[in-house]
Amino acid sequence: MAKVTIKPTELSFRPARPEDAKVASGLIYETFPQVATFTIGLGSEARARAILEKIFRMPGHRLSFEETSLAIHRGRIVGVLVAYPASRLAKLDRRADRLVLKQYRLRGKIALVVRTWPLLFMKNVKRRDYVIGNLAVKQGYRGKGIGGQILAQAEEKAKEAGLKRLVLRVAIENKVAKALYESAGFKTTAMYLESNRRVKMAGAGYRWMVKDLSQ
Repeated sequence: MAKVTIKPTELSFRPARPEDAKVASGLIYETFPQVATFTIGLGSEARARAILEKIFRMPGHRLSFEETSLAIHRGRIVGVLVAYPASRLAKLDRRADRLVLKQYRLRGKIALVVRTWPLLFMKNVKRRDYVIGNLAVKQGYRGKGIGGQILAQAEEKAKEAGLKRLVLRVAIENKVAKALYESAGFKTTAMYLESNRRVKMAGAGYRWMVKDLSQ
C-alpha cells in the first residue's frame, strides 16, 4: 500500500522549547546514533540520549532548543531541524563541546577528546553557508514527504538570511538520507573516511553535501 503524502498545508513549523527536550533530542540522536553513542555516550546509547536531552534544554550551542525547529502534524512533533548560519558554527561548537565534557570526570573527558578529535577536521564551511546540523522525521511518518518539506523550510530560512549555500554532512551508510538530499538538489562535494580502527564504532565516515542557492 502506498504511503499517503502529508501536504504542506497539513504541516506547520515552530521554534523548539526546553520542554520539547525528550522528543526533540530523541530525534536528534537518530540523525547520528552510531557516532553519538561512540562519542557523546562513550559507548552507551542510554548515556548519549540522556546527555543530549539534558543539554538540549540549555542555550547557546549547536544542539540546543534555540537552534531547533519542529515540524508539527495534527499537534504532534513529527520532525526536527537543527540549523544555523556558518558564521556562528565555531562558537556553537565550542559551547556544545564544553557542555558534553562537563558530564564526565577526567578519564571520561580524555576519552571524549580522543574519540571526537578526528571529527574536528570534517568542516568545510564558508561564511555565507547555512548549516543543516540535524534533520530527522519521526518513525511512522517517514516516506510521507515531510523530509522534503523540512528541507524547504531550511532553504527558506537561508534565503531570508541572505546566505548562498545549504550544507550538511551525512553518514556514508545512510543511503535513504542521501537520496532525499539529492532529490532536493544537493550534490556530494567531498568524502571524509574514518580510519579502519574506528569504522566498527563510528561508521565508515561522511559525505559532505552542498546545495547552491545563488542560481
